[in-house]
Amino acid sequence: MRVLLASINCQKAEIELNLEIHKRVIREASDAACDLVVFPEMSLTGYLDPAIHSEYCLDLDSPYIAALVKYGEEHSVDILFGIAELGTDDNFYISQIHASSGAIFGIYRKRHLADNESAFTAGLDAYQGEVDAEPFGIAVCADYEVADEFVTASESGAGVVFHSSAPGLYGERKTDDASWQSGFDWWRTSCIEKHSSRAKELGISIALATQAGATVDEDFPGWSALFGPEGEIVAELPDWKAGNLIVEI
Repeated sequence: MRVLLASINCQKAEIELNLEIHKRVIREASDAACDLVVFPEMSLTGYLDPAIHSEYCLDLDSPYIAALVKYGEEHSVDILFGIAELGTDDNFYISQIHASSGAIFGIYRKRHLADNESAFTAGLDAYQGEVDAEPFGIAVCADYEVADEFVTASESGAGVVFHSSAPGLYGERKTDDASWQSGFDWWRTSCIEKHSSRAKELGISIALATQAGATVDEDFPGWSALFGPEGEIVAELPDWKAGNLIVEI
């Protein structure tokens, strides 16, 4: 499986802008003969709080989602992208959508919410998708605090879990290289502590795609990386800046 892991800047509630960024990344993936593009958590909507931006949370019939799904089909690439979802039950979910061949193939709704995500409802089910008959699992940001999604994926035969994230950097805004480096180092170290041992224990790969850069009211650390089944970092982006990483899994 050839995969592009996208560490992109996702402005909050700027859905048209984010859609164009997604399309640019999909074109790059298609040109590189990738099978799949993995975007960060809430990549299309930006990282939204429904208590503030409920009108920008998308239902699955959204024309923005339809446009992105169609674009993936036109470029022969499966895509995993994130939204703040307004469900048919009127609850809000942090959802990762798997689109394939012009349709929504499946949806994972984040099961382990962070402390600042009380406006969202936790999902109920793990997710296993596949690309060219190769199964994979999904975890979203704070899901990595527990082993559930990774164990479930491994037990169901998946060889990789895609971990899409948008961990806000608390404290003062990042204004220089030193402050950005500090935020990046925190996130990278935290992921290494969790994923190195987990990947080795379960014999799976773990691939990350993280929101990068400044938004209107918070900053994100970036980083795309691939951990191999021995717990080693196989490939990674070098810093907090937006970028794309192409890997073979």
